[in-house]
Amino acid sequence: MRRGPFLLTLILLSSFLFFGVQLCLGEKPIELRFTTVTTTLHPNFKSTEQFAQEVSKRTNGRVRITVYPSGTLNPPMETYNAIKTGIAQMGSAPVGYSAQVMPLNKLFGDALSGIATSQEVARLWRKAINTIPELAQEFEGIHLLWVHSTLPLCIGTKDRPISRLEDFYGLVMRFPPGLEPLAKAWGASPISMPVADIYVSLQKGIVHGFFGGAEMLKAMRLAEYTKYVTSAVMVYGLSYAGMNLKVWESLPEDVKKVFEDLSGFAEEIHCKAMDEAEKEALDFATSEGTKILKIERAELQRIHNVSKPVFEKIAEDLEKRGKPAKRILQYLSSISK
Repeated sequence: MRRGPFLLTLILLSSFLFFGVQLCLGEKPIELRFTTVTTTLHPNFKSTEQFAQEVSKRTNGRVRITVYPSGTLNPPMETYNAIKTGIAQMGSAPVGYSAQVMPLNKLFGDALSGIATSQEVARLWRKAINTIPELAQEFEGIHLLWVHSTLPLCIGTKDRPISRLEDFYGLVMRFPPGLEPLAKAWGASPISMPVADIYVSLQKGIVHGFFGGAEMLKAMRLAEYTKYVTSAVMVYGLSYAGMNLKVWESLPEDVKKVFEDLSGFAEEIHCKAMDEAEKEALDFATSEGTKILKIERAELQRIHNVSKPVFEKIAEDLEKRGKPAKRILQYLSSISK
């Protein structure tokens, strides 16, 4: 009996069954909606599409992910609820958009300092989530797929360069929500406003500067009214990507494995996209005449020293709500040594 052709036929048939016979038999592909808080032009949107294409490729078309830009499926600030309730089966957003739900994770990013790359921040945060149960619990109702981060937020000013703590005195600056006490600790006067209003506020002199992501210099053309940019090498914008928990639990085991195998890939390309976006933004700012400054190490330490009590106060307030926030600060202190 000639077993060679018979065995070869069995192998080919098994491979066919594994890689997609379900579609040939008429089984519908798994359709997933992925909601984002970025526009189609943002590097992270493109990275998410790249991830979706890779999932489709590795499942032989059994899983099809449609990526939706900001505001299409839900308001950006409602992304977590949209994923949890199933409006979108998947999604990604900054933890700051759900600060009341994820205060410990937000504190982790806000109080972190001295990390040079977004990939290292993501690695440290992921390790912390796996180490501190309360961080993981803040993602209740969703299955966490990957995490990523911005580089440290930048300080942009219209007329005054920032090289020491005293340079903040008297400046009116837009700070992210919840970080107004940090502005006061630095000597600036914080003002609250939507990100979309920063450009006009700089133009009209309502604010003297801002503390935020460097990508805004190009994406929102803030470089046109920003003469100086520097960094205190602290405060990072942490973002997560997750799937509705019930949807995750309903997936076939081999499909789950594809998502698990791609988590590192997704984290890497999203962090790389953020790094590239910042570089492009700083290059654009330089072309507009903006000067990129560097604060000396001793002055950075002064800024970090006056910032520490701000995060201690935030932690104290969270402790009153039953949140182990002091443990987060202790953990950050341990990894910075």
